[in-house]
Amino acid sequence: MATLETISSVDTSPRHPIRLVANRTGLTVDLIRAWEKRYHVVEPARSDTKRRLYSDYDIERLRLIRIAKQNGRRLVDVAPLTLEALRDVVSEDSRYEVSQDVQAEIYRPSWTSPLESSESADDIDALLFSVQTMDQHRFDQLLQEGLVKQSLPAFLQTVIGPLLAEIGESTRLGKMRIAHEHMATAHLRTFIGALRFRETYTGNEPKIVITTPTGQLHELGALMVAALVSVDGWLPVYLGPNTPADEIAACAMQSGARAVSLSLTYPADDPRIPTELTRLRSQL
Repeated sequence: MATLETISSVDTSPRHPIRLVANRTGLTVDLIRAWEKRYHVVEPARSDTKRRLYSDYDIERLRLIRIAKQNGRRLVDVAPLTLEALRDVVSEDSRYEVSQDVQAEIYRPSWTSPLESSESADDIDALLFSVQTMDQHRFDQLLQEGLVKQSLPAFLQTVIGPLLAEIGESTRLGKMRIAHEHMATAHLRTFIGALRFRETYTGNEPKIVITTPTGQLHELGALMVAALVSVDGWLPVYLGPNTPADEIAACAMQSGARAVSLSLTYPADDPRIPTELTRLRSQL
């Protein structure tokens, strides 16, 4: 829960609508709502018509948290801080800011994880909020907007992959209901499934059979592979989930595929998996 404090220089009376807050803080409306729900960064009042109302104090908190996050601080660490503590953190970080000219000369290894992108984290927060509120239209809209901002491989790696992991973990811990997970999965299946059709095929591309083996019902990983290989010049032959080894082999032979890709999830100790893989391997 956000720490409450009285700062004489900051008005705490709730009077600002959320769009004004978004303009003053540089945050999107979706992100403000997501931070409220997940991290309790502020606790807006409600008008008689149930509209959120924010104070100058709330705006200052959000502004400082945005700056701290841009400086590399984790939201989970700065969200509980008091206003004075946030000011101290931002002031401290500003003393170590590197000029753009110097920053350009700093070596950054090519393997630096793109998952550290604060923009990707913000996209995930907004998507999670739309799942938690069962806002299916907004969820679909955010997926489309995210794909415009990044390449397909980057979007799948930095947003969709972590989003799936977060939804799965939240469901396991009881923070989300099974209904939330099912809604997100259904919409992601449609969204990711359509991505492989964005490419123009000539018919001369090498083919790859993509599926999940017997007993493996979760197909989002396989759909992501199908989308990714299409970008790299392959023609995916997608079979959906839960395909027996004999059928996978038959499809590969009939289609003339040069490769087979299998997506596996839990349980990792499924006794059928070694048998299915051995059987498939013997026929390829």
